[in-house]
Amino acid sequence: MPEAKSSFLVLLALKDGGKHGYQIARCISERSHGFFSLSYGALYPVLHKLEQDGLVEGAWEGGEDSKRRRVYTLTRAGHKSLADEREHHRQLGLALRGLAGGKL
Repeated sequence: MPEAKSSFLVLLALKDGGKHGYQIARCISERSHGFFSLSYGALYPVLHKLEQDGLVEGAWEGGEDSKRRRVYTLTRAGHKSLADEREHHRQLGLALRGLAGGKL
């Protein structure tokens, strides 16, 4: 899956709040009814890139009595990027429906 698409899927998974890697992967798969999925080997490089780009922020949670996990949340820039991507995909859908004669 191209990185841009993977990034958009991760941003969508985080739109309702912070999640750790397993929750992100499960959210993507469940919300797309299995159409999209990200392996952990593909997910973590995307998360690291989004973090480097300032679109998500990771923080360690848990501790002595529970398993430590890195939980990722959208930053202000991440919310803006997600809104821009959603608009792009909305316009793409309209263009594809036009090309298909309104049958999509």
